[in-house]
Amino acid sequence: MQKIYFISGVNGVGKSTIMPFLSSFLPTDKFEIHDFDERGVPENADGVWRVSETKYWVDEGIKLAKENKSTVICGFVKVADFTASESPEIVKIFLDVQPEIIRQRLTKRYTKDGVFDENQKVIGKPIEEFIAGNIWISGQMKKSFEELGCPIINTSDLTPEEVARRVADIILSKK
Repeated sequence: MQKIYFISGVNGVGKSTIMPFLSSFLPTDKFEIHDFDERGVPENADGVWRVSETKYWVDEGIKLAKENKSTVICGFVKVADFTASESPEIVKIFLDVQPEIIRQRLTKRYTKDGVFDENQKVIGKPIEEFIAGNIWISGQMKKSFEELGCPIINTSDLTPEEVARRVADIILSKK
């Protein structure tokens, strides 16, 4: 039975960074790996957009299952973004990271020579607000994934390759 795997976590946890490694650890004839945001992210992306995009990826995963392929989606998805009618063949994996590392990674991503462009916004929010929001929501998301008994991987002290290997091991053990 083919499954749909959602690899979730906040911005800066390493979801996109592990994708090339996942491609090398999972057989491409049995898995398709996608970035949750690959269809584009609107300026003011919100929960309504995330729920809609989650449904899109679940539907795509169901289509691919008919072709005997499992789907892996890496992106910022909350437990609440899944509806009760979702396929039971969805496996959720949460990537966690220490708050100071979120701040370091996102600061590096959104600065030039360590300086923020004060006019720059991410999903409609000033950079500092965006970073603080990711740090806050990370703990909330971790708790909701824990309550469901989902696998959680702390990426703080791991290389992207090591994180991808752990994710692939979980995926292959649930096949």
